[in-house]
Amino acid sequence: ISLTYENGLLVSAVTRGDGVKGDDVTDNVKTIRTIPLKLQGTDYPKNFEIRGEILMPWKVFERLNKEREEAEEPLFANPRNAASGTLKSQKSSLVASRQLDAYLYYLLGEELPADGHFENLEIARSWGFKISEGMKKVKTLQQIYDFINYWDTERKKLPVATDGIVLKVNSLRQQRALGYTAKSPRWAIAYKFLSLI
Repeated sequence: ISLTYENGLLVSAVTRGDGVKGDDVTDNVKTIRTIPLKLQGTDYPKNFEIRGEILMPWKVFERLNKEREEAEEPLFANPRNAASGTLKSQKSSLVASRQLDAYLYYLLGEELPADGHFENLEIARSWGFKISEGMKKVKTLQQIYDFINYWDTERKKLPVATDGIVLKVNSLRQQRALGYTAKSPRWAIAYKFLSLI
């Protein structure tokens, strides 16, 4: 999801879509309790975008599939598909009832508070955004390997499904210098675990 804020207020929410064009889901996103409609504090930029993931917690997914099974309706394949389908619903009341959650992981704008990606997200947390507690700044390859090994086990205890982690260059200046390929940034790489669960 891509959220745009102006003067501390949520003004739009757009899905990632095909990477170029997404769906406007602002009304539905406003029903998600972990997404602030109005930011806390006063030290946020006048205009900025924050990106993240809309997720359906395991307990909601399991309850929803149980209800669908009892009603003899097709089951959702996984929480990701269920969250995506819910977010595109024409009924905001349905979206609200499904208790979606959101984790934000990337801040964009002209006047960000710091050059560090990690530092900006820590500051964004103080504005009211839900940022993963599992995020960590590391400096060595061994620390990366240790982080991967830790989360390969611990992710099974999370309230939401996850299939991997993303490693990113922290400096925004270095991110800009590294740039993008046609499909993805050169300053980030996804590490996928062997199995979803």
